[in-house]
Amino acid sequence: MMQFKNLQAGVDVICLALLSFYIMGGAAIVPFHGDESSKIYVGRDFYFLFLEGDREKITHQAKRSASSGEYRANLASGSISNMIYGWLAASSGYAITELNDDWHWGRDYRYNLESNRVPEARLLRTARLASAAQLAVAAALVYVFARITLNRPTALLASLLFATHPTLLLNGRRALQEGSHMLGTMLLLLAAAWLIRQGRWWQYALLGACAGLAIAAKHTSAFVVAIVFLAVYVLSVYESLRPGDRRARLKTRPLAGILMAGIVTLLVFYLLNPGWWDAPLETARDVMSERSELLQRQAGVYGGYQSLGQQVKGFFRFVLIGEPQYFEDGQWAGYPEISEQIQIYENSGWAGATIGGNAIAALLMLALVSAGIILLLRDRDISFQNRALLMFWGGGTAAIVFALTPLPWARYYLPVLPFTLMMAAYALTNMAQAMRTRLDLARR
Repeated sequence: MMQFKNLQAGVDVICLALLSFYIMGGAAIVPFHGDESSKIYVGRDFYFLFLEGDREKITHQAKRSASSGEYRANLASGSISNMIYGWLAASSGYAITELNDDWHWGRDYRYNLESNRVPEARLLRTARLASAAQLAVAAALVYVFARITLNRPTALLASLLFATHPTLLLNGRRALQEGSHMLGTMLLLLAAAWLIRQGRWWQYALLGACAGLAIAAKHTSAFVVAIVFLAVYVLSVYESLRPGDRRARLKTRPLAGILMAGIVTLLVFYLLNPGWWDAPLETARDVMSERSELLQRQAGVYGGYQSLGQQVKGFFRFVLIGEPQYFEDGQWAGYPEISEQIQIYENSGWAGATIGGNAIAALLMLALVSAGIILLLRDRDISFQNRALLMFWGGGTAAIVFALTPLPWARYYLPVLPFTLMMAAYALTNMAQAMRTRLDLARR
């Protein structure tokens, strides 16, 4: 029995290693996006903070008030990726003056290339590998999370679907913040799953640390953090109300634990965002205002959703079909450099695959996700706490993304994909198990 478990563990490790290799293997040839220039540009934060000791330059007010030609950047983005890309550039010997300038979205590709707004090839490749490595770790955590909450076959298949999904690969491989985003989300979920199994005090602190990291990776992760915290609190209260000797001791733990997790979240987020240190409340207000203005501006320029039907279509297109979106600005279709990169990438075998891909396949994906949810709700072999955590997370995230996403942009739907892929995997493994059982009965 022990040898069989060791064999299973060895197989799982090999599978995850191969998936990690696949994720990182295509990073070098992923088609370029202008936001990669912007993220590497903001890597200057590392130079200012750690090499020059000039924290004043990275404050939100300093960036907003900078005049033309000076360092000016949007603070409403994850600080984790900014610092990683800056650290990689400095470690690779790049002086701050050798970093590219910010991407100019009002001009074409040729102008940006000629005005030093495209990152140097070696720096871009290094930054992409760092992002892809984080996505690879996130894929491994998908396996661990599904293994804890569901079962081993589902965990293996879910990690496979995650690691080969075209949209996750495209955005997670690019030098953006999505690799950090997915990693932070999976760390948060794993900490929550561990907490509801054991309920230790220090696990509340761990949950808070992972939550702070997740929000620092991408600020919109605050919505997922709120959902997970609510799930943990409700499940903790449920546990405390169960009859038994522990009832009196546990009745005050849920609220105290969540409050502690919330405090740790704020502390970790604050420590990971040096630009907020001087005026955290004012900066938070400015960041939310700036984020709202950015979304309104994007919707005005690129065309946002105008009806509920368009929102449903966008959700269907980017969650169930899984359509990869190489660019959001239609002008990029006319750039021969980008068209060539897309063709090379799609023909390379590194671009991934999905159960969706077209409308008919997306209906199959919808059926699988729906079946997975129904089977999960009915499966008494899985603890109530695990089922509730999964449904809180998946249902809450899908509702928030659907309601608050103003544009048909694939990147905004990434938070929904891990849950949908996990439910599809759960349905498929249950179907396979049912078929195997029937075949065994037929042989008898």
